[in-house]
Amino acid sequence: MGAAGWAGERVSVAEAWSPALALGVTAVVLLALPWGLKLGLAPAVGEPCGGGFDCAALRGRCVVGEHGRFCTVTCAQDSDCPSSGHCGIPPHDRWQRWFSTSELSERVCVPGPRPEQPLAVDGAMPEPRNEATSR
Repeated sequence: MGAAGWAGERVSVAEAWSPALALGVTAVVLLALPWGLKLGLAPAVGEPCGGGFDCAALRGRCVVGEHGRFCTVTCAQDSDCPSSGHCGIPPHDRWQRWFSTSELSERVCVPGPRPEQPLAVDGAMPEPRNEATSR
């Protein structure tokens, strides 16, 4: 079934789609749909998560806490976090602690008050371990 052309002639639906329109629809399907699902279905801040960027917030990160992994958000200062937390490095996340010495490291909102003593970070890279058996 076709669409009407400028002079009334019939053109196929495929001919009616311009390359720009096809590219736009493809971009929506490939980019917006996955991000929409991530933001709509992923765990919210404070909820348990699987790892990495599993969390719903655009700035969301999954970090290791005292009682397992949880979602949090990146921050630059304490005022970016809920009143019950602070901007810093999760003390139980050995990879975040190790990477915290880099200028490229991120700070995240951590529950609880800021520790009185800064976290001790040794220069050794943490040993990989099986997360499934360490819980």
